[in-house]
Amino acid sequence: MPNKHRPLNFLVLLLAGALALSLVINGFLLYNQPALAADYEDLQEAEADLRLTQRLLARCQALHQQQDSLLALHAEPPSAVPTTTATAH
Repeated sequence: MPNKHRPLNFLVLLLAGALALSLVINGFLLYNQPALAADYEDLQEAEADLRLTQRLLARCQALHQQQDSLLALHAEPPSAVPTTTATAH
């Protein structure tokens, strides 16, 4: 009977080894933090650039809107187009 349990023991050992290897690799990947810190700094820098760009764009839009409204105030009113009416005498 020991021959029947030998393949089963081998499979159990193989499965246990695969599980242990998986745990070691997952632990290494989860606790590898220095790479994440560098990405976080890059993300903060990109976010600061985005906020600066948004402020500059809002300022530019406000200036253009102000210029457009000043141009509209100083524009000559459109001349009235004379309409001719046919009068029968």
